[in-house]
Amino acid sequence: MPTAQVACCRPCRRRGAVALAVALLLAGGTAGAQPAPAPEASGAPAQRTNGLATSLLLESEVIFIRDRPAGSGTEIVGRATPGVTLVNRGGRVQGSLIYSGTLTARQGVDDREETNYLNSLSANYVLEAIEGVGFVDARASITQQLISAIGGPVSVLSSRNRAEVTTVSVSPYLIGNLAGVAEVEARATATETNGGDDAVSDSRVQQGLLRVRSPRGRSMLGWSLLGSRQRVKFSSAATPTITDRASAELTLAPDIDWRFAVTAGKERTDVVGALRQSYDNYGASAQWTPSARTSVAVQGERRYFGDAYRVVVEHRLSRSSFRLTSQRDINIGSDVLSQGQAITLYELYFAQFAAQVPDPVQRDQFVLALIQLQGRNRNEVISGGLFGNGGVAAQRRQDLLWTWTGPRLTLSANAYRLDSERADTGGVNPAARNDNTAQSGYAASAGWRLTPQTSINLTGSRAMSKDTVSLLRSDLKALSGGLTTQLGPRTAGTLRAGYSVLNGTSDSYREVGITASLSLRF
Repeated sequence: MPTAQVACCRPCRRRGAVALAVALLLAGGTAGAQPAPAPEASGAPAQRTNGLATSLLLESEVIFIRDRPAGSGTEIVGRATPGVTLVNRGGRVQGSLIYSGTLTARQGVDDREETNYLNSLSANYVLEAIEGVGFVDARASITQQLISAIGGPVSVLSSRNRAEVTTVSVSPYLIGNLAGVAEVEARATATETNGGDDAVSDSRVQQGLLRVRSPRGRSMLGWSLLGSRQRVKFSSAATPTITDRASAELTLAPDIDWRFAVTAGKERTDVVGALRQSYDNYGASAQWTPSARTSVAVQGERRYFGDAYRVVVEHRLSRSSFRLTSQRDINIGSDVLSQGQAITLYELYFAQFAAQVPDPVQRDQFVLALIQLQGRNRNEVISGGLFGNGGVAAQRRQDLLWTWTGPRLTLSANAYRLDSERADTGGVNPAARNDNTAQSGYAASAGWRLTPQTSINLTGSRAMSKDTVSLLRSDLKALSGGLTTQLGPRTAGTLRAGYSVLNGTSDSYREVGITASLSLRF
């Protein structure tokens, strides 16, 4: 699938620079260290205190375009992608930062030259402000996301349909123990999301939470009391929505492998209508963890928007991993990793291999090496999502991922489906954009190591989107193959060719692309 590219205005660049500066300040006090080589997937390397890794990817691409309404011809594209991974596991500030930026220069079929810079950031840090009692979670992210489900893919050829989304979240909290009888947590969270020029879906979210529960691990039976308030304000809405919840939970853990829970409570909200209304909440959950490699979790609950549920099945062997998720929940659009947002191949693999490679620096190197072996792009969207809803949505989502990594052969397959339906009645959404959408797709790849230094790869994918009311749709099919060779201990070169076809209501084309790239890791 094509990489996200688009012209970035000066305000976007300033927002990206500000978010990166904030993240780097959060990382203050991190000492650099020489990174270790990328580990095997079957190993679990010892976690290091500090780490710093840098990388640089240089690409040159020629794209031959046909059957495009704007004109057929040749695209010439050059890219430079520097990256840095920073991790700190010592002292009172702990966390990690992963950043990359893509500088793109292109000359299009319309004889127009263009230079763009796109940011990608994921920073997560925890500050222990008061020893053992007071903490602050700080997060920052920058991602490239689709604005409209029907506007074509995020690519060089459809830059109109992209938003560089910046999210910053700060969450101070206190934890304590009441004379060994109960554990207490009090937390406040403020999150702001900004979509650059596409401001209709910008949002501010404030949340407060108070939880009192029985001490964990003390007995077979447990209990928990929870009270929370959430205030959501979209820039397109005249007024914010407020949701208050109070619930109680009883848990049963008859064995170390099993955990059961039932919940009941009330919530009061004005999301569905202009007036605040009360709703009954009730649900149940079960979790089975027969080993460190296998887990099954099932949860169901009745909410103001209907039924909410979540099913997660995970299984890991020495060389393969499998993950299946199915869920329905509300999405307020404030978290780029929430149910409604797009997930890239890099993000999914980085989360998928957390158990096998716990150190973030080593995991970053391993994931980049795995993606390179497969001949795929780290920014490839493998699970759909949208930024431009501008309101609260009820979404149903299914994701499937399977990977197998052998001495010479690497295989992966993934599939997803995401259905979204507008839940709130407030806000002003131009042309009801993304109120009711359905997205689905699948992809598979194979990599074969010819020699210790050289490998070949093949990847195929399909992504489909439609508006379930207007029936407008788009369908993107892509196939690519490539050759990757290790030119040095930290240098690799890739030659790749690809073919893709887009059939859509608003845009259609066929393209053939040839890409040469050079990757350096330091």
